[in-house]
Amino acid sequence: MEELNLKFVSQKISKIKWQPVPKQSLKVADTFVTGSWDDDVNKICLWKVNSGVQDENLQRDLEPQKICEAAIEGDVTDLCYVAEDQLMVTSSTGSVCMFKHNNHTGLEFCSIWKGLHEMQGESVSCTCIGNRGDDMVATSGEDGRLIILNINQTKPVRIQDNADSCTINSLTFLTQSEILTVNSFGQLKIFDIRRDSDQPVNIFSVNEDNTPLHCVDKHPGQPHIVAAGGQDGMLTIWDIRKDKYPMTLLEAHSAAMWEVKFHPSNPDHLFTCSEDGSLWHWDGSAMNILTNLVAFCWVERMYTIAPMSESSPWISVESSRHKLEINSLLPNKSLPVNSLDIQDSILLCGTDSETIYTVPVPNLC
Repeated sequence: MEELNLKFVSQKISKIKWQPVPKQSLKVADTFVTGSWDDDVNKICLWKVNSGVQDENLQRDLEPQKICEAAIEGDVTDLCYVAEDQLMVTSSTGSVCMFKHNNHTGLEFCSIWKGLHEMQGESVSCTCIGNRGDDMVATSGEDGRLIILNINQTKPVRIQDNADSCTINSLTFLTQSEILTVNSFGQLKIFDIRRDSDQPVNIFSVNEDNTPLHCVDKHPGQPHIVAAGGQDGMLTIWDIRKDKYPMTLLEAHSAAMWEVKFHPSNPDHLFTCSEDGSLWHWDGSAMNILTNLVAFCWVERMYTIAPMSESSPWISVESSRHKLEINSLLPNKSLPVNSLDIQDSILLCGTDSETIYTVPVPNLC
């Protein structure tokens, strides 16, 4: 069995992201990018891992090798690919940069949108960015603004000044026109960018304590199912079609959860990382077997064949949480684990201990 790799990189890692591979390609993901923070000169770095066979035991060399780097003004706060070779970088200066890399020869600076996020004339952090699969991206920040950019235009397509009254910590596109955000007041909001209004079309709250939410991810096959992580380390699972409150609250980390991620092709598996130095794998596949069996019996009694698209362990997690397996993936806790990303069977995470972990997670593909 492959073992995890620990790489010392001499910089605190704030964000980590796999470079996407073409959907129709048989290529295994082998290149990723990191962003740093809390340094005199922060950087984005491009890394490569060996995706081929390494030895007679069929083990791969998972130690990443740095390909190139580029300096960034301020702390790197988020990373987002808009194409296989086009990378968007947000920073604590309130700006957004775009870089291009070809054939792994270097990072070429392309564009910058300066000072997108500000309050009373002073720049504030641009906290998050998301794209919808084309030239359009959305950013948010400490100013509560929601800004829509076209990467081919120098000025924003739209600025929603009054999207929120507090910091928006994370966002994702639910559909081509709907954006989901989480904020420091413990709210999840949905915005429809086709509307003229800055106001959200829906607001969900975890509880009356207004515990900040830091991260959110949508189910890749069922976008009405979303997972969010909060300042208290709790994992919340929502069905945004139905309830004003989260379907399920799951006790998780002992400190703030910084990132949550569904596996892109096997979403019965979910991953989280935390301020407490832990990295967890939430395995819901056993719950999904139970859900499918129940649904199959129901179909048999009705003497009909129905699509099983509603079958998801995360919808039925409340009634079958005893089937949910949670595995800690790091050998010991240290400083905060700030970011993670998963592709194929390799999980990446970056930490404040100036390390990158490359963690094999078998049987996911």
